Amino acid sequence: MRGARRSIRERRPFAFVAALLAASFVATCGERAEPERWNVLLVTIDTLRADHVGAYGYPLATTPNLDRLAAESIRFAHASTPRAKTTPALCSLFTGLYPHEHGVRDLVAPLGKSVPVLQEALRRAGWRTGAVIGNWVLAEGRSGLERGFDAWIERLPEPLGVPPDDVPQRTAKSLTDAGLALLGLGPADPADGAREPLANAEGDPWFLWLHYMDPHGTYAPPDEHRVFTSPPEPIGPPAPDGRFKRRIAEYNVPREAVDATGTIDAAAVRDLYDGEVRYLDHELGRLFDALRERGALERTLVIVTADHGESLGEHEYWFEHGLYAYESTAHVPLLVRLPDAWPARPSAAVRRTPVSLVDLAPTLCELLSLPPLAAADPRSPRGVSRVRTLTADDTSERAVFYEKVERADVERTVQTKGVRIGKWKLLRRYTHRTRDGERELVALSDELYDLEADPLEAHDVSGAPPETAPLETLQAALEHFTAADREFALLDELLKRRRDELERTDPDAARRLKQLGYW
Repeated sequence: MRGARRSIRERRPFAFVAALLAASFVATCGERAEPERWNVLLVTIDTLRADHVGAYGYPLATTPNLDRLAAESIRFAHASTPRAKTTPALCSLFTGLYPHEHGVRDLVAPLGKSVPVLQEALRRAGWRTGAVIGNWVLAEGRSGLERGFDAWIERLPEPLGVPPDDVPQRTAKSLTDAGLALLGLGPADPADGAREPLANAEGDPWFLWLHYMDPHGTYAPPDEHRVFTSPPEPIGPPAPDGRFKRRIAEYNVPREAVDATGTIDAAAVRDLYDGEVRYLDHELGRLFDALRERGALERTLVIVTADHGESLGEHEYWFEHGLYAYESTAHVPLLVRLPDAWPARPSAAVRRTPVSLVDLAPTLCELLSLPPLAAADPRSPRGVSRVRTLTADDTSERAVFYEKVERADVERTVQTKGVRIGKWKLLRRYTHRTRDGERELVALSDELYDLEADPLEAHDVSGAPPETAPLETLQAALEHFTAADREFALLDELLKRRRDELERTDPDAARRLKQLGYW
């Protein structure tokens, strides 16, 4: 971490906004009431696959506490991240914008100060705001997300860092302790610098963001959570069709998952990943129980999601994320638990409308009667409020989008754009060529998947699309999304320049990004 930084900052009291609009969600339910100023707890979990959560159908007992929360929540079955890397994904969550609009395409440049963020809107409206982060890439000045928080804790105290160079992190117990301290529900660690809880005697509403790191590699859960033992599954030779270039993130493979011949037991790695999820869930249970015991859930909106998933062998991609836009890394859990005192509170239910992390900020703005965040370009796709989806599935089948971008490490670097409408997902791979001195995009190939029948995209049906596939609609939406990305044809060069600049100005940060698998 460059230079000495305070791990927490206290700012001057903020002005209370005098009059708020009537709560849209209450109006939607057929009632009108004075707008309430609910507390908000946002939990984001690094690298958590939706399909390794019990409430999403996983057969192992990884998440009993999240499952209990899901039984009291609206669970979105088809939530996606726009980009399977931490900072771009979380910037989309806090801005309601896809990466091409908020400008964070990778981890080498922070969010610009001119881009409106949810936490600033909450603070202006009278919420006391705090955050505790467990991931080194989110530190102040590195992600740009500290803006708008009254209390920002980024101390990463764990002796067990992320390999191969022990990149610092904060693991679940320590992070939960810090979160409870910020809510006045536990003792504060003086090293965090916390002086005043967000929850105060005046009853001002609070917004707390907790970002947990634990399911991210390496997978090293505490001993008491190493409870899963699956039959061995050695990683054999690559698939004979050679469709996907094999990539194994060996730096994320624990030693106990490798035998004397150097063969990796994929099942042993997955068991350790699941152990990390179980450890995280245990600590979330401690957080939720403390809120229940103090009666805080009566007035607290709880949201749990992930920045992205993790590829555990799908498409020959092992123990990492970011290389593709497939569901193993794009599909994330999303639970929304409304406060117990919410008027006309809907019953817990599952919503099957596809949604994206970009929808969270506009949804929260409407739920909390805040003005919408300013948008950069009204012609570009962006997040939309999903308030109505809390009461019933949306039948309009609005498109959600994905991307995968890389620097020009090799000639003709391949980029990907994707779109989902209903159960159908279209991915398009692009490269670039230079013609008459001008660079232009070239579409290499399409992939089409029926995610209802094929949730892990094992069967590309683009060669013989079913008649029921809305292919023209998907293609038009994807072309519109791609055209809105005005830097797309030059993006690999732009990212290369940014990364080269980081290597010159902060080689230690560049080295750690590489070691985290983010380069």
